Amino acid sequence: MADARTVPDLKAAILEARYVDMIALADFVVRDCGLPDMDEQGEMLPQQNEIAAAIFRWAAGAKLGQRTPRTTPGTRDETQDDTGDPLMDAAEAEARAQAARPGQD
Repeated sequence: MADARTVPDLKAAILEARYVDMIALADFVVRDCGLPDMDEQGEMLPQQNEIAAAIFRWAAGAKLGQRTPRTTPGTRDETQDDTGDPLMDAAEAEARAQAARPGQD
């Protein structure tokens, strides 16, 4: 187990790191884990930026949301479709979408 001061020291170092150093670290993680770093057209994928941002958020003490349980066929209830989305008709979906739009009636 790590020394009690190791994690705060690591977080402080991450918060003080330059952006290009964080991207280089994330690039290493992507390549070391064998994750794809380019799409079929040869365009760079955003993994490095996303990993660097996630490491920075961790160091800054960001709180994570609740984990979303994975649903498998046969384990869902009758309020969800096969992908875990809520079942509703078009009118209810439109009403929810309208209610989610801030400042519109």
